[in-house]
Amino acid sequence: MVFRSFLFLIVWITVLNGANLEKVSIQFDWKYQFEYAGYIAAKEKGFYKEAGLDVELREYGEGTDVVQDVLNSKATYGIYNSSVVVENGRIQPIVLMATYLQHSPLVFVTQKGIKNPADLIGKTIMATNNELNHSSLSLLMTHFDVTTSKSRFVDQTFNIAPFVRHEVDAMSAYRSNQLFELDRLKIPYDIIDPMEYGFVVNAGNLFTSRQEAVEHSLRGQKFIYATNRGWQYAIDHPDEIITILKRKYKVKKSNEALAYEAKVIKKLMMTDLYKIGETNSEFTQRLYKQVLHAGMIREDQKLGQFLFQDVVASAKNRFQLTQNEKNHLQEKKKITMCVDPEWYPLEAVQNGQHIGIASDIMKSFESKIGIPIELVKTGTWTESLIKAQNRQCDILSLASKTPDREHYLDFTATYLTLPYVLVTTMEKPFVENIDQLHGEKIGVVKGYEIENRLKKLYPELNIVEVESIRDGLKKVENGQLYGYIDNLVVATSYIQKEYAGSLKVSSRLNEKDELRVAVRNDDVVLYEVFEKLVAQIDEATMQKSYNRWVSTIEQVRWFDRALVVKILLALFLLAAAFIWRYTILKRYNTRLLELSTTDKLTGIYNRQKTDEKLGHEQQKVNRYRGYHCTIMMIDVDHFKNINDTFGHQEGDRILQKLAEVMKKSLRQSDMIGRWGGEEFMVILSHTSLDEAATVAEHLRHTVNEFPFTELYPVTISIGVGEFMYGEEVHECVARVDAALYRAKESGRNSVVLT
Repeated sequence: MVFRSFLFLIVWITVLNGANLEKVSIQFDWKYQFEYAGYIAAKEKGFYKEAGLDVELREYGEGTDVVQDVLNSKATYGIYNSSVVVENGRIQPIVLMATYLQHSPLVFVTQKGIKNPADLIGKTIMATNNELNHSSLSLLMTHFDVTTSKSRFVDQTFNIAPFVRHEVDAMSAYRSNQLFELDRLKIPYDIIDPMEYGFVVNAGNLFTSRQEAVEHSLRGQKFIYATNRGWQYAIDHPDEIITILKRKYKVKKSNEALAYEAKVIKKLMMTDLYKIGETNSEFTQRLYKQVLHAGMIREDQKLGQFLFQDVVASAKNRFQLTQNEKNHLQEKKKITMCVDPEWYPLEAVQNGQHIGIASDIMKSFESKIGIPIELVKTGTWTESLIKAQNRQCDILSLASKTPDREHYLDFTATYLTLPYVLVTTMEKPFVENIDQLHGEKIGVVKGYEIENRLKKLYPELNIVEVESIRDGLKKVENGQLYGYIDNLVVATSYIQKEYAGSLKVSSRLNEKDELRVAVRNDDVVLYEVFEKLVAQIDEATMQKSYNRWVSTIEQVRWFDRALVVKILLALFLLAAAFIWRYTILKRYNTRLLELSTTDKLTGIYNRQKTDEKLGHEQQKVNRYRGYHCTIMMIDVDHFKNINDTFGHQEGDRILQKLAEVMKKSLRQSDMIGRWGGEEFMVILSHTSLDEAATVAEHLRHTVNEFPFTELYPVTISIGVGEFMYGEEVHECVARVDAALYRAKESGRNSVVLT
C-alpha cells in the first residue's frame, strides 16, 4: 500500500544573495537555559538563516503571558507545557507544531510536610503566570480547588532563594533545574508531581495561532524543520551549547548544573521512542478527556483540529499561487524534468513518454500551474542526477533526500513512502533480518539513496552497485549477486513481469523509501510552488494512480493476459509459501525466546530474564517519581539437608512444587524468577514496601501449610526491599540479600524487611 505523508519535514531553502529573511519571533516560557537549546542551536549555527528566517528569541519576563502573546500576534510562536490549554473553562485555539519533551519535568517543590495538592490551600505559591494558567500545574490546582481566593500567589523569581528562606511554601520547578541546586545545598523538600494525579502531559511544546498556521504554513514548516535540526545538534554537542549559553546568553548557572540539565532534557525527549519534535494526537485526546471529566472545561468545548499539519491541510481547499509565483512561472514558460527511466510502476520512460504513478502526479501539477512540465530524456538514474546537478533539468519527479543531493537540490515534503525489500532466487531461505547475510553480495542501483544507509546500518554486507533494476535482478538470477534491494512496489512489479518462478521477495527491511519532488536549489520560488503542489495531493488522487499502475497491470504493454494468469498463480503460490515459512519461523522463534528466558527445571523465568526485568523496573523508578517496585528474595530453608538426605531428584521436585505454589499465590503481573540453586526472586511492580510485606507474609504462610511431603517440613525465608530513587540494581539486591540473611539467622521461616 502507498502511504501519503503530510509530515511537516521540509528541507531548508538556501537563501539567495540579497534575498530578505522572513522575520519571526518565539516567546519562551522561562529564562534562557538548556531547555531551549534546540532553538538557540538553530539560531547560532545558522539553521534558521538557511531556512530563510530571521528568528528573534524572546526570554520570559515578569508578566509575560505566552499563550495570549501568540494568539494576539505579539509573538509568532510560543512554548508551553501542556498539549491542552484551558482558560476560564474554554480551550484556547492554539495549533500544536512540535513536541520536544515527551514527559513534562514541571512539578511543585514544597517545604517538607507539604505532600498533597490539597495541602497547598492557604499556602504561598511561587510560579509564572503562564504556569498558573496554561500548564499541568494549573490543571492540578483547578482539580484540587487551589485558587487565588484560597492561596497566595507570587511571581516566579527564577531562583531558589525565597524557597530556601521559607518565604514561599511551594514553587514551580523543573526536575532538570532547581532540584540540582536544592540537592547541592542539601535543602530538604517534597515534590508534588501532576503526573502522580493523572495529569500526564508532555512539555516543550511549540505552538502558534490558527491564523499564522493557515496564512504562513510554509514558513511554519521551515521553522519546525530548522528547529528539529537545532535540537539534534544540541543533544549531539551539549558542551558547545553550554558554552554559548554562558557566554552569549549570560546564563549564570554552573557548567555542572547545565550539564545535569542537558542529560535530563535528553532523557525526557525519549529519542529512542519518538522522532525529534514528534507530536502525539492520542496523548492529547486522552488529556482532553481527563480535564473534561474533571469539570475543568465546559461541556460544549470540543478539541477539534489542533495539529499543525491537520489545520494546514483542511484550510487549503484550493490551490493558490501568489502573484510573484505566477509571474515567475510565466517567465520560465516550461519546467524541465528528469526521471528514473527504469523504475516501473513508480515511473519509467516508454516510447519516449513518462509513465507510472509519478507521471499522473506531474500531469495533475501541470494542470494547476498553467505551464508544461517537459521530460528530459536520460538513459539511467545516474545520468538524471548528473543533469540535475548541471541544471539541465529543473526538477526530479521522484527522489530521496541525501546530504550529497542537498548541495544542488531542495526537497519537498514526502508524497510516497514505501518499504524496502530483498529479492533473491527461489531456493534462498526467507530472512528475518538482513544483517544475518554477512559478506553476501547485495545489489543496489548506483546513485540510490538506500546504498549509503545500508552501508552504515549493515557494514557486514557487501553492497554492489548495479546500473539498473534489470541489471540487478539479472545478476541475482544468474548467481552473481545473492540478492537485490529496492522498494516493494517496484521489486514485485519486475518479478511479476520478467522473473516469475525464478525470483522472490525474501525479506522486508525496516527501512523505508521516502520519495519527494526535488527542485534545483537556485530557484527558491519554484521550490515554494512545488511545496504547495505536494501539500495539495489528496489520498483519492494517490489511490487512483496506484490502482491504475499497480493493480491493473494489463494496461501496460509489457504484459499479456495469459501471462497475467500465470503471474497471479505464481504470486499466490509465493504468498502461500511465504506465509507457511513465516509461520514456521515465528513458531520456532517464539519457542527459542521461551527457552532462552525460562528455567528448565521449574518453568519460571531464569536468571537472565530476571536481571533484565530488574533493570527495566529500576529505570521506571528513576523516571517516574511516585512509582513503586519491591523485590522479594526467597530461599528454601535447610535445602542442603533435603538433597543430602533424600537425594537431588527429591530436591528438584520440591523446587518445582514451590514454583507452582508461588505462581498460584502471587498476582499474574508479578514476575517470579529462579535466582540460583534454591533461591528465587519475585518482582512486585506498582507495589510499596508495606504492601509487599503483606504479600511476603501470605506467601510464607502458604508455603508453610502446603503438603510438599509427609517426611519433612518445607519452609522459606524471605528478604524484602523496595527500589529507591537513584539506586542501582546491584545496590537494591544487596540490601534484600542482607535482609534474607537476617531472616535465616533469626531462625528461618520468617520475613525481614529492609
